[in-house]
Formats: sequence, C-alpha cells, structure tokens
Amino acid sequence: MVAMDCSEEYQSILFDDQETVSCTESNLKMIPAAFYIPKDNPSRPKGEDAYFISESEQTIGVADGVGGWAIRGIDAGVYARELMSNVQDSVQDEKKKNGVVNPKRALTEGFRYTVSQGSSTACIITLQGEFLHCANVGDSKFVLIRDGKVVFSSPIQTNAFNSPYQLGQESDSPSVATEFKCRVEPWDVIVAGTDGLFDNVHETELETMVFQGLVEGTNPELLAKEITTFALGKATDPYACTPFQIEAIQAGYEYLGGKYDDITVVVAFIKPLA
Repeated sequence: MVAMDCSEEYQSILFDDQETVSCTESNLKMIPAAFYIPKDNPSRPKGEDAYFISESEQTIGVADGVGGWAIRGIDAGVYARELMSNVQDSVQDEKKKNGVVNPKRALTEGFRYTVSQGSSTACIITLQGEFLHCANVGDSKFVLIRDGKVVFSSPIQTNAFNSPYQLGQESDSPSVATEFKCRVEPWDVIVAGTDGLFDNVHETELETMVFQGLVEGTNPELLAKEITTFALGKATDPYACTPFQIEAIQAGYEYLGGKYDDITVVVAFIKPLA
C-alpha cells in the first residue's frame, strides 16, 4: 500500500469490507520505547519536548513546547512536561474506569489540570484491538510502517508555515484536536515524534532505517536511539536536504539545511500476543 494521508479514500481502503473488531478481542500488543535529545541550551537543559509511555494502557504521547515563549522569559518545556504527566494520569484513570482509553478525553482532562504558563503541541496514540486511535493538536505526529513502507502518515494542524496549533491557556483547547484511527497488523512499526524528527527526516529515510532495523533484529529502544541520532545529524547539517527546507521554499522562504531543535522519537512494535 502506498503512503496516504488521513483522507476519506484512505479510510475506505483501510476499513471497507473489514470485520468489526471490538477492543476486547485484540491479539496484538504495542511494545514502545523512546529516545530524546534536547537542544544544547544550558539555561534549559531539559529542552522543550516531553513524552510519556504507558505500556500497560497501551498508550504513548509526545509534546513539543512552543519556543516562542522564550521571548517572555517562559520555558514552554515546563508546560509540555506538565501536560504529558497529566495526560498520562488521565490515561491511567480512563483505563481503570472505562476499560479503554479515549485519547481526546484523556488529552482534555490532562489539559484541564495543566496550569504552567506556555503552550505545546500534543499527539496521543493508543492501541485498541486492531486499531490505533489518536488525538492530535499541532505538528507532532506519527507514521505507521509496514513491510518497510509508510502506509499511514498522521495529519498535522498548522495555521501557516512553521506555525502549529498549540494547546495552552492563551492558545487552543483540546476541542480542536483531530481524531482518527487506523488498522494495524503484526510487525507494523509506529514512529512517533515531535517536529525535531519530522522537520529533518524524510519518510523514505525512516522506511530504510526501520526496515534495516527489523532485518537486523533490533529492539524499539535501539531503533529509537538510531533514528534520533540520525535526525540530529541532519538537523545540524547546513547542507542537508530536509522536509523543513522543502516546506520553507514552498512557503516562499530561502532556506538550506536542517532545523536544529529538540528531538523526541517514540518507536513502538506491534506484535502478536504470545
């Protein structure tokens, strides 16, 4: 299957003539791991990205604090980390109370309890049965790779070039979140990340790294580290051909090379239950 966005055409290809599977009938599990490289900034050593992994709830999340707050002396990374911590708490509560996780509802609850100044993107992904369910605000995202090819690339939300939707008390609320789902199969690989990944690494490059990793029998931890390190190399290369460069030129800007940023990568293998 060729890579497609979350269009009606894709949804019909994915779901037509498929037997409905309830979330309690899953024979699949998600095995996730993450790797994070913050920007080299002594005043903010933790960077502005955040993530969480709730393996028992089969849910992951990534967030990118919006750097523009720095001109007001505010560390948006604090907001992103608080948001992800609160969303993780909500995910665990959702699972206990309802037996399943609703990503948008968990995001809404987590947002409600986040009081730090700042704003952030957010992408929350959960495995239910044979489907990934996702709620997304902004330009953090994920791709689903099957047999070495991207079969799904989650849609992002932007107001304009390099201006994503963002959650915050002075910004957007979770009501604007895009919700979608896609079917998964055993041995699919999820690669989720902030724009530090997707601004610098082409999907074809992710396909190559994931395919090679599976051939070599790697695990999610090592693959996440490899992808993050590769992204950093491109982000710091002034002559690299990057997605951000292409988008900048399309938007009318002169730009060459990578975009140095915090880089968060979460890799998850979809495996059959033993």
